[in-house]
Amino acid sequence: MHHAHPPSSFAILAMALLLVGCFSSLEQRWERFDEEMRQDIGVKTKDYFISEWENPTKRTTMADGGSTWTWQFRGYGGAQGWDKSLTFRPDGVLKEFHRDYWPKEN
Repeated sequence: MHHAHPPSSFAILAMALLLVGCFSSLEQRWERFDEEMRQDIGVKTKDYFISEWENPTKRTTMADGGSTWTWQFRGYGGAQGWDKSLTFRPDGVLKEFHRDYWPKEN
């Protein structure tokens, strides 16, 4: 005779964590993005971001030989979107980043 086994607590925990991830707010996702980007400063290069995000929408060269690259997304007729601007040192390593998105959740 076959007995059904209740799901393990590990399986229940894994499902709960997946659901929590699915319901994270847009703001929480951007906060995670910010944290990841802070860890990339001084580490990742232009080549990395091109391989991950493809070519930027805009490129600006700075007086010190560094550059700022901006990736943009516009959706729903411009009602939703984001800009990710990354500043690189002259050697191509990430120096700082800035992002803006809309509409922001209240």
